[in-house]
Amino acid sequence: MAVSKVSQREIIEVPYQLPDGTIKPHMALVLSTEKLLSAEDGMFYAVFISSKNLNPEFTMEIRNEWLSKPLSKQSHFVTHIVSYYRTDEVIQSFNNYVKKAFFDPILNKVILSMFDIEIE
Repeated sequence: MAVSKVSQREIIEVPYQLPDGTIKPHMALVLSTEKLLSAEDGMFYAVFISSKNLNPEFTMEIRNEWLSKPLSKQSHFVTHIVSYYRTDEVIQSFNNYVKKAFFDPILNKVILSMFDIEIE
């Protein structure tokens, strides 16, 4: 079931294509601002969330105190896997958000992982 709207810092489920070509639902964190969502008719960027920590240099453990609701199992932001989606591709929303105080460090880790620079 598609959702009509997503918000920055929201945890959602999207169809993620694995390296072998199969597509599986996975959780992701919306990175994009409302400005981009509006200007591009629902397009947004999201960072992949996984329960596996396969490449620790590019992951960030998710702590339950960062979230409005705890996750059911230990998970990680996979900070080098960022994809774009449209709101009509979202499988479901969990009504779960990263608290504002913890979002910037996550975003900085994404930028550092992808571009090897830190934003102050």
